[in-house]
Amino acid sequence: MKYAKKNSTAKKDINRLLPMLIALCLIPFVILTKDYQTEFSEFVWFNMTEIAQIDSFEHAKSICVVVMGVSAAIVILISEWLNYKQKKRLFENCDVKILVLCAVYFIMVIISAVCSSYPNLAFTGGGYGQWQTMWVLLANVLLFLYAYRFVDSENQVSVVIKCLMVTVGLLALIGVMQTTGHNPLSWDWVQKIITSKSDVNGITFKEGISNVIITFSNPNYVGPFVALVIPIVAAFVAIRASKENGRAMACRIAGIAIIIGLIISLFGSSSSAGAIAVMTGAAAAVILILVNALTKEAGEREREEGSGKRRKTGVIIGAAVAFVLVAGIGVSRTAFFKNTVNKVLQGSEDTRNIASIVNSDKGLEVTLRNGEEFVLTPTYAEGQNVSFQAYDADQKEIPVEWSAQNSRFVLKDERFQMVTLGVANFNVDNQVYPGFRFYDTPNQIEWIFMYKDNDWQYYTPFGKFTKLHEVESFGFKDYQNIANRRGFIWSRTIPLMKTYWFKGIGPNAFIIAFPNDDFVGSKRVGGNTTLVDKPHNAFLQIYIQTGGISAIAYAGLWILYICGSVRLFWRRKHFTDTEKIGFGLMIGIFSFAVAGLTNDTVVGSQNMYWILLGTGFAVNRVIHKSREAAWIEAEREAARKREKEQEKQLRLKKKKR
Repeated sequence: MKYAKKNSTAKKDINRLLPMLIALCLIPFVILTKDYQTEFSEFVWFNMTEIAQIDSFEHAKSICVVVMGVSAAIVILISEWLNYKQKKRLFENCDVKILVLCAVYFIMVIISAVCSSYPNLAFTGGGYGQWQTMWVLLANVLLFLYAYRFVDSENQVSVVIKCLMVTVGLLALIGVMQTTGHNPLSWDWVQKIITSKSDVNGITFKEGISNVIITFSNPNYVGPFVALVIPIVAAFVAIRASKENGRAMACRIAGIAIIIGLIISLFGSSSSAGAIAVMTGAAAAVILILVNALTKEAGEREREEGSGKRRKTGVIIGAAVAFVLVAGIGVSRTAFFKNTVNKVLQGSEDTRNIASIVNSDKGLEVTLRNGEEFVLTPTYAEGQNVSFQAYDADQKEIPVEWSAQNSRFVLKDERFQMVTLGVANFNVDNQVYPGFRFYDTPNQIEWIFMYKDNDWQYYTPFGKFTKLHEVESFGFKDYQNIANRRGFIWSRTIPLMKTYWFKGIGPNAFIIAFPNDDFVGSKRVGGNTTLVDKPHNAFLQIYIQTGGISAIAYAGLWILYICGSVRLFWRRKHFTDTEKIGFGLMIGIFSFAVAGLTNDTVVGSQNMYWILLGTGFAVNRVIHKSREAAWIEAEREAARKREKEQEKQLRLKKKKR
């Protein structure tokens, strides 16, 4: 009878939380290929015509997220309407600060999309592979509110975590299989399902990039996912560790297997950001656990004469520190760790010589990495060859001479000896243009200039003519290549913040906001012109696309949660099962944000983050209620004891009389 009642309660909890459980636990498995066209031909940094593309990992997920967001909105509206009819406060038991931040973010996303000059990107997605439309962003908020609003008991917390464990376990299994070369996404019958709505016969993975993507669009997104969920799985294992029955033992084994699978997937993906985030989260967890352990020892020192428990606590702390040190040393010796360090530091020493080239009335104004400047003035007359004059910053002429050894023109000045010039005629669209190649010779990088419409213009890799202009940058002067070109991307993105502080450029439109016409900067860091469609930083992505106000609201929710959680678990001596889950959620949310410093938000992981953040707030509320109830009960018990003591004293007085 007790089992039947427990089973019935679990079913009610699942039904109550169904929209968020589907979004959290089923949407990650949605993979369906969509054919679409990208058309940015109006921009000088894109092809002349549209290009055909496919997306298998985000478009279908985005549709599912919107559907579940609408479902969540309907349930929330019905629930609040019933509360209103019963004259209850709307969003009862919800923190006003959280609701205000959600409302600000929600409203600014709408304003950004409605005011965007690129409504097609904002409302339907696509573009250059981005599918976080206004509808998806709003759905994330609604799912967050749903989790925050309806997870209000320890049983419901348990239901959410159990469902999440099944999902994470299956995803970890996929990651392990991909790591070992048995990718289930490559199976014929799976490929047929994935491509059932597409004209392509099958999908493949990019060469040179790890095949370990689990169900995300890129190996880089495996890292944030692992960083988000692995502390929660660890908390699940910690709960079962305190129980001794057979089911608890099976859960412990399953949880440990999931953790191992996630770590294998992380190693297989080669996600440096994920590795750093996981290690940072682990360090934060160890610090809090040690603080709590020390607090416990201090309390016992005052109350106990014996030293047995103090010794036990010291042994635990020493063992924990030793484990962390040994694990740290072991990890530092792995090829994965060394590769991670190399990826972060790669490009920290800039060797590219050309910092900028700008078309001006004087000619081409060239700035070198070391700060030296000169002006190159090419001239052309009908029937003659291209000739050059050059002047340094002091207007002193720099001889430009032909070098038979290099078969190019060279600048006869030691300061500019790395620059060479190759004259040539270019056939473009059946028309011949005189021009030259501008070389950063040691780095084998070239820029092509042609004489068109009585002016010198840069010929882009996309077959278009343009004049090079000065591109504003901030920081990372000598570290453009650091962390796989992120220094270059961040240095060009940060100056955009003053332009898009209010409403942003619109969802999915970062590629347009970014100065992709910085052809010198792009070649300088990569050797080739590469389009930048995302900033590799979650905060900057939100800031530029939906505005600084929305980004501050987004960050505010995270700060509010982390600060509240730290206060909740700081110097806590004993953890209940729910508190262990809350602790795991806190570390996961923290680690995800660390990974977000060098990674973008994508549909696959971002909706999980929003739901778990809402769950984290809800769990903290449940813990507060539980502690308050325990405190009230303790006060009542103390009052009862005082009453009994008073009665006892009265009886003693009566006897004496």
